[in-house]
Amino acid sequence: MAHPSTVARIPKLAAGRYLAFEDGDSVQVVQLADGAVTVGRRTGAGVFLDDATVSRRHALIVRRGSLTVILDDRSLNGVIVNGRRVDEAMLADGDVILLGRVRMTYLERQGQA
Repeated sequence: MAHPSTVARIPKLAAGRYLAFEDGDSVQVVQLADGAVTVGRRTGAGVFLDDATVSRRHALIVRRGSLTVILDDRSLNGVIVNGRRVDEAMLADGDVILLGRVRMTYLERQGQA
């Protein structure tokens, strides 16, 4: 589960897929684009994480039909989802992802009916 202090500081979000992570005293929320999104320390990454424990190309987040999947992109420190190291994992709302020392929460918000 997401850390309570992080969740309490996340603003209301429109429908979509997001990664939320603490950045100093604030929480950064990044909306994930459709298709493949790179996550890493490389400045051209879709989600840029400025931390030495994060590889330049650490992970990929992709859509497979209605599912969202995270893939380890041959990182040095691996991808941890809910406390378990994975090469690939389906993500669900509230899942906690650890890339190096960076702890993120995957958020998925549904549209209004």
